[in-house]
Amino acid sequence: MREAILKAIIDETNDLTRHGLARVISTIAKSDIPNKKWGDLIQFLYKCCQSTTAAHREIGVYVLDSLFETIADTMGAHLQHLFELFAVLITDPESLVVQVTTMEALSKVAEFIEPEDRAGVATFQGLVPAMVQVLQKCLRTDNEDFASRCFEVLNSLLILEAPLLNRHFGELIEFSINVGSNEELDDNLRVMALNFLVWTAT
Repeated sequence: MREAILKAIIDETNDLTRHGLARVISTIAKSDIPNKKWGDLIQFLYKCCQSTTAAHREIGVYVLDSLFETIADTMGAHLQHLFELFAVLITDPESLVVQVTTMEALSKVAEFIEPEDRAGVATFQGLVPAMVQVLQKCLRTDNEDFASRCFEVLNSLLILEAPLLNRHFGELIEFSINVGSNEELDDNLRVMALNFLVWTAT
């Protein structure tokens, strides 16, 4: 059954159906992975993320992101590999879906980084400029849904104990002010930027 599900999600072209299959995979993994079953699932998802087909990369990172909701502790053991993988996916040359989903996955990775973990903090901080570039792309294309999801990620990073945004704090504030004051952008997008500024002050 498990192999059939993996084949089905690769062959499926409808986004809603793929997301449904991803949730099925996450549900099965919740019981399998802690009991040392379905050992090739993570490797399968890594291969999807490294595929030359954008749809496969979208599937891979979406399922990885969803696994943080069901087997977070197990995923936390793969942080170094996930950092390396997400550093590539955040700059995906074809798919904005891959980039935004990677941002959301990174926000879950961030929850495992302790304030005293200097290496982890530095690695994450190194990805922040790429994350901002994804948000900028969403704004340029007036993709309100994706932009909202990106701002939610940045907001979530602000409330963590680890100083993940500190290195780029000034640039983020300047960026948000510019977006909030840009009358050419949709009002909802401008409000999102201003809300981020509110979060920085709390």
